[in-house]
Amino acid sequence: DIVLQILYREMTKGADIDSLTRWPPPKCYPGTRIEFTTEIQIWLLENVRKWDFLWLSGPAGVGKSAVAQTVAESALKEGILGAVYFFSRPNGRYKYIEVIITLAYQLAIRFPGYQAIVTAKLAAEPDLLEKAPHVQFRKLIVQPLLQLPHERKHVIILDGLDECDSEGAQLEIIELINNTLTSNTPLPIIWIVCSRPESHLKRIFARPDYAIRCWRKFLHIESVESRRDVGTFIRGRFKEIHDQYRECVEEDANGCWPPETATETIIETSSGLYVLADTLLKHIADSETQDPDQRLGEVLAFLEYPCLTGSQSPMYRLDLFYTRILSYILNDHWPIVRQILVASTFRTGEGLSLAVQPMCNLLGITRARFYATLRRLHSVIDIPDPSDTPNTPLKFFHTSFLDYLTNPNRAGRFFIGKLVSDHTITVAAQLRDFVLSVLRCLGSPMGLAAVKMNTPPRWERQEIPKLLNATLSWPPATIGTALSNAFATVRPISGSIFELLCILFEQYGLDNELLAVLRNFDFNALAFTNYSYLLDFPLQHLHKLVNFIPHQLRILNPPSHLYDSGCLL
Repeated sequence: DIVLQILYREMTKGADIDSLTRWPPPKCYPGTRIEFTTEIQIWLLENVRKWDFLWLSGPAGVGKSAVAQTVAESALKEGILGAVYFFSRPNGRYKYIEVIITLAYQLAIRFPGYQAIVTAKLAAEPDLLEKAPHVQFRKLIVQPLLQLPHERKHVIILDGLDECDSEGAQLEIIELINNTLTSNTPLPIIWIVCSRPESHLKRIFARPDYAIRCWRKFLHIESVESRRDVGTFIRGRFKEIHDQYRECVEEDANGCWPPETATETIIETSSGLYVLADTLLKHIADSETQDPDQRLGEVLAFLEYPCLTGSQSPMYRLDLFYTRILSYILNDHWPIVRQILVASTFRTGEGLSLAVQPMCNLLGITRARFYATLRRLHSVIDIPDPSDTPNTPLKFFHTSFLDYLTNPNRAGRFFIGKLVSDHTITVAAQLRDFVLSVLRCLGSPMGLAAVKMNTPPRWERQEIPKLLNATLSWPPATIGTALSNAFATVRPISGSIFELLCILFEQYGLDNELLAVLRNFDFNALAFTNYSYLLDFPLQHLHKLVNFIPHQLRILNPPSHLYDSGCLL
């Protein structure tokens, strides 16, 4: 349906309950959070309830997202799930302008009647998706849902609200929800918002009007239930590791592993903090080494540090373990790892993370070097298999690791900063070299003749593979249509190329070499080619660069078809 296509184009990808980018999603381990989730599930199914709004808060890593996922899956089975949005700043799911559209898309998928109403609204107001979020909320959420007949209310879940764009955006979302609760015609929606207990959120939920309409629940780290559930999780995961690596571990006389003292030590250290327990166990179960006994020994040795024997908080212990993991990286590998971690926070023009292979090509990192330098980080980062790297980015297992890396007080010598300028310049320089190589190849007599003829088989077979291998540190595994492949290799960062190249201009002045190639390149030769990807990336962004070049240096009379194709804006 056309309306679904329109919404899909503008929504956040990967924010839904069953999204591939979140797979496997965090959810409550079997036998844990039973009382907590059951209480919420019963509340959702009540015909008459005191509140239609739940704020579930708790510290980072305590398991809020797992509870949200579990409750959402239960609501889906009961037929009362409306929509969900799982925020994640490290994974690019944080833009306020996309939240309402994403919820609208999910509602349209689940409710045909809603889809018909939204279709009519977009037909009557084609620029609706360009309106402010509060306008979209009224016209895409409130008005359509009020028009639908309903026998029972459905639930919309927003998890990780504190990772949304800004404090202002977070507060506006809360106010929009509150307004639906105070309306004379209440919305047939139950709202669940999960977040850390940030001060600005605590203030708004402490207001008297919210105290009346909103149910507030807090997930405590040190509660008896949290400590018990984390213990259940640790024992269950140890059994799974034992089953997977039975031939690699030293069992006792009864065939048990690990020793009970080791299990108790890790339970005591983790307290009720799920992310600490999960990180310790991921380290022990690392498939890279396949030696759980060795990794368990490393963890137990770490836990014997004098600084961990006091009453420090579980978050303090988590930071120390992050530091311990990073300390395993060889000194000469750390600059490369730091580049990779910083580049993993870059976003394309579509707000997506860079896939591994294009990212490494920008940084000049080979496939072998990439895997060699990250081999000790499998407990904190989801590293894709080589076959998946062209389209799959690195994924932080938990936001707390990125929080640690970008806080100098927590990370110390492993602080990476936020988009550190010297690394950004490195990326821009690598990108510039690739762009120059492509333009020179296209502008060569052989390349130009081939493009004009629209039949460049020899050129594609011989020249482009040479260009790829000479320019890219991690060339494509296969050369199909080689010219298209060359552009596709770095197309994921097309939305950022303009900004990155401008950094070079700002830092070093005008790039005369690039300007010379731009001035001398015969763009008219591309006017009649059917190679549409030539006008896709990177040429359109190079033309945009012209707007920042002093008038006397600009390309004179650029061909009109470039304006027509949207390349010069």
